[in-house]
Amino acid sequence: MKLHLKKLLVPIDFSDISMHVLDYAAKIAKNTGAEVTLLHVYDIPELPKNSTFNISDLIERGINEKINEIKLKDKNLSDINLRTKVVSGNIHESIEEVAKEIKADLIIMGTHGSSGIRKIGKFLLGSTAYRVVNNAPCPIITIKEINKEINFKNIILPIDNSKQTMSKVRLAMDWAQTFGSKIHILALTAFFDELVVQIKDIKDQVFEIEELLKKNGIEYESKMIRHQQISESVLMYAEKENADLIIIVTEQENALAEMIIHSAARNIVTESTVPVLSINIDS
Repeated sequence: MKLHLKKLLVPIDFSDISMHVLDYAAKIAKNTGAEVTLLHVYDIPELPKNSTFNISDLIERGINEKINEIKLKDKNLSDINLRTKVVSGNIHESIEEVAKEIKADLIIMGTHGSSGIRKIGKFLLGSTAYRVVNNAPCPIITIKEINKEINFKNIILPIDNSKQTMSKVRLAMDWAQTFGSKIHILALTAFFDELVVQIKDIKDQVFEIEELLKKNGIEYESKMIRHQQISESVLMYAEKENADLIIIVTEQENALAEMIIHSAARNIVTESTVPVLSINIDS
């Protein structure tokens, strides 16, 4: 089954990284027929209490003009159903609200932005960034660096033996079938893990995933790594395999797994030079 995406939400601050994110979203939209909504969030400057000047209207007109210029100049946006939304307020709350409002299937955003119009990186770097990812009502792709070529050839799929893994596998399969991707199954184990889970269970999980991918004609390879730190192992493997996308889950079923996996997921989201697709299973 191919990706079924109807609406993409792209926060934009006109920085270089957000322009790259827009092109990234355009490629996905062209392959899925999804509508793209550009979202710009701005702060309202303080004015004298007795002022009757409507600064919001002026700001929104200026932003909309800038977005219209981008639409005309960027050839990647041709033949795409593109909408715009300009709001004022807290940026991470606004992203969540607008995503719910438009019923977004996917949010795509940069992990840092300009220091001028809107400091998008201020909320995305560190723990606040992860809170946005973790609270979003739909999956999110976060992009830290500008890569000249936008591909989905190699997808890294870190797995464990939790029931959440299979929801991640199904989404990875949809991406692979849409873009002709190869899925790299990465099973991570450690001495500490061996105290709370059976390694045989993880091997069985890998075998089950392999059989599923084989049945659906998806190219794959598997690797089991004994790690010291989950995020470091994932990022090193992604670099080694020239990855185009890493898919992670940001919720787990128990407090112990939550403590371990959340820390790893936060590090992957904020440190990865490869785009990261985060799935919140509570979305």
